[in-house]
Order: sequence, then C-alpha cells, then structure tokens
Amino acid sequence: MIEPVGPGVGRIALRTPTLPPATHTNTWILGHDALTVVDPASPWPDEQARLIAALRARARDGVRVERLFLTHHHDDHVGGVVALADALAEDGPRPVIAAHRITAERVPFTVDVEVAPGPCDWGGITWHALFTPGHAPGHLVLHDRASGQMIAGDMVAGVGTILIDPADGDLGQYLASLELMRRAGPTALMPAHGPVLTNADALLSMYIAHRHARTEQVRAALDRAGAADPAEIAAIVYPELPPAGQRIAAIQVRSILAYLRGHGLAHPVGGGQWAADA
Repeated sequence: MIEPVGPGVGRIALRTPTLPPATHTNTWILGHDALTVVDPASPWPDEQARLIAALRARARDGVRVERLFLTHHHDDHVGGVVALADALAEDGPRPVIAAHRITAERVPFTVDVEVAPGPCDWGGITWHALFTPGHAPGHLVLHDRASGQMIAGDMVAGVGTILIDPADGDLGQYLASLELMRRAGPTALMPAHGPVLTNADALLSMYIAHRHARTEQVRAALDRAGAADPAEIAAIVYPELPPAGQRIAAIQVRSILAYLRGHGLAHPVGGGQWAADA
C-alpha cells in the first residue's frame, strides 16, 4: 500500500541490505496523472512483490508508471529496478529508467534517460533536479518548488547518519551539495531512510555545522596523537560506538582526512598513519 505523505508524493518503505541502524529504504511514488518511482530499492522478491502489487492497484485506477528514477547507484537504492521494470512491462509500456549520467555508468543495467540538473515535468509536477555529489558521485535530489518538498536520497537521513566513503564520495562536495540544497529553500526533506524531515533549513544548517565540528575533532585528535591511523582516530572521536560502529566511523574518518589533506591541514606519514600540518 502506498502511504500518502505530501502533494503528489507517496511512499513505500522496502526492506533492503542497507547500513544499520536503518533497515528499509523509502521508495517514493511521485505524480498525479502518471507516476515516477524513485529508488525501487529492494533486491528481495517478497518486497518487490509488495511494490509491484501497490503500483498495479494504481494502474487499475488508470494511472501508470512512466519512469523509474534513481537518486544514485548504491545497491540499497537500485536492487529492484530491473524486476520492477520487467513486471510493469507485462502490463503495458515498459517504464524508462532515468538517472544522472554518472549514475548510469555505475549500475549493472541500462539507463534509458540521462537526467541533467534542471526542471523535470513529471506527472503534473515540475521537479527541479539538483546535482548533489558527495555521498555518491552522480547523486541527484528533486525539489518541488511549489510545495517545498525535496526528495533527498542519501543526502540526509531520518534514521542513522550519512556515510561518506572516500572510495566513492567526497566530503568537500558533500558540504557544497548540502549548501546548494539549503539555498534551494525546501520545507520538507524526504530522505531514503526514515521519516519525512521538516524544518529543512535548520536541519541542513545543522548537518553542515556537524560535519565541520567532526572535522575539527579529527584535526584535534591528530594534534594530540602526533600521528595515528583512521581506526585510532575513530576511537578518539567516536568513543561511544561499539566495534561494528567503529569500523564504519573509521571509513568516515578517512573521508575527513582526505578533506583535511586537500586543505593543507593533514598529510599521510606512512604505515596508514596521518599527522596534522602546522
């Protein structure tokens, strides 16, 4: 069943192999007279069947799915794309798969339509696509300026936090993307994980301030330690986390170290260790 959450926006939360504490990814259903499905996420047949059944119920009311839109390429966002497209093709025209060009290069299936930043007139709503790299290189968010709603993907989270993995992301880009989102003036952020988030300006400002505060904590830890590896720094900056959380925190620390290096504030010293620059 599709849960209505805003003007022309519904949600089905699907169980996915995402990072804890999150257990589900929100699949957003956009539009009035035709539908766009955002991030059909689950790789598991029982969850895919729930989504397919809900969309077929809408089709019986004469509303069909035109496209499947991907905010980015991560597995917990694209695991059900092909299964959904195949199922809907049994009932009528196959929906197109749409994503940013960079995302299209990273998924194991064909993207039919490359989405560039700018307006997208989909299903009776004009969504403005914003290019928001940082968590993932091809990340896009969608902003409905009329209602203030923003489909935020993995830029913010209603549960857990946003991991910036230096293998795939960039902290400097992420901060710039958060500022771009803030300047767009959304009133409600619809994240991939967790509930709808209101008071969007304050939340985005808090996200930016929090990342800068963590960056200062990592730099201070380097100053105290003289030299340390990411795991050692994570234990200083995130002492409250259990071992599994420490492993994820160490990935986050690596992204902060790369950011500090880019600003001339830290450098690697060998053996996986880093030191602060004067």
